[in-house]
Amino acid sequence: MGEKDTRQVLDIVGFSLTDWSARVLKAILITQGNQDAPVTFDEIYLSLQNEKLGKRIAQPLVYRSLSSLEKDGYIEVDKSRYKHRYWTGIDIIHAALEKAKGMSLANLKERAKQTDSEMESISDASISSLASKLVETSTGIPSQQHARFAQGYDDIYSMSMNTVYSQSERGDVVRICLDWISSEPSKAAERMMDILRLLERGVEIRALGHTMWIPTNEDGARLSEFYGSIRDEGLPLTLKIQPRTERTYQFISRNHDGIVLIVSEIPPTATWIPREANPYLVDEAIHSFDKDFTAGIDVYQDLDGGSDSKS
Repeated sequence: MGEKDTRQVLDIVGFSLTDWSARVLKAILITQGNQDAPVTFDEIYLSLQNEKLGKRIAQPLVYRSLSSLEKDGYIEVDKSRYKHRYWTGIDIIHAALEKAKGMSLANLKERAKQTDSEMESISDASISSLASKLVETSTGIPSQQHARFAQGYDDIYSMSMNTVYSQSERGDVVRICLDWISSEPSKAAERMMDILRLLERGVEIRALGHTMWIPTNEDGARLSEFYGSIRDEGLPLTLKIQPRTERTYQFISRNHDGIVLIVSEIPPTATWIPREANPYLVDEAIHSFDKDFTAGIDVYQDLDGGSDSKS
């Protein structure tokens, strides 16, 4: 182990070579010399003074360091005489470092558990919910959601992320209509990972299309493989098809809180409608979705290697 590594490990176990305790331990070792005999405070203090080239050292600082070294087991003290005597050695220091190592490992493991817990809390946190709670806590007034508009797939996806996905938590149900969505190969992998993170968070996702879904190209095959693997893992994603000729609502929602409603497909345009803004429209859209979803055919049954629906 190199000098740098030694210093790093000693720092980790709580013994810094730059602290006064290390200087006092060094003074004891030097004063003992080859005699390995106990030394007095005066002898230790003189050694420190010589090291400092005559500069005055505060005696209470040395006493505190000796007390700390004794407490941590790096020195032993004979208190049977008026003047205490101090000594140490490789065996004493070895035992103290072994004890410090065990305590440090236990503390690091506990900190690692706490870090994992904090990372999980942050990962699962809804930033939109945090923002709303922060505003509510600061002002004492519940934050209000307002209708807003987005145009283009990127803006609509961003709106969906802010109003639906990021606020979804374990036990929530996200509904996604598929008829309006166009294939975007460059964004497919990223958005599939967003869906996977929701599922791993415990969010149930129900996706519904009204035209027969056939994976005829590479992207479709990749999507079918992705869907099949998710269902095989038992994650709560269900993709159903319920053919219909007449048009119906196209939207994304979380529970009954509101919907990202697609109002135009060319160009793709959407509006976020919170339930308090139009409860009839939100409830009617979700009711229509649930009716078709219940009657729909689970695509998983038609995938190679698929099994019966788990929903």
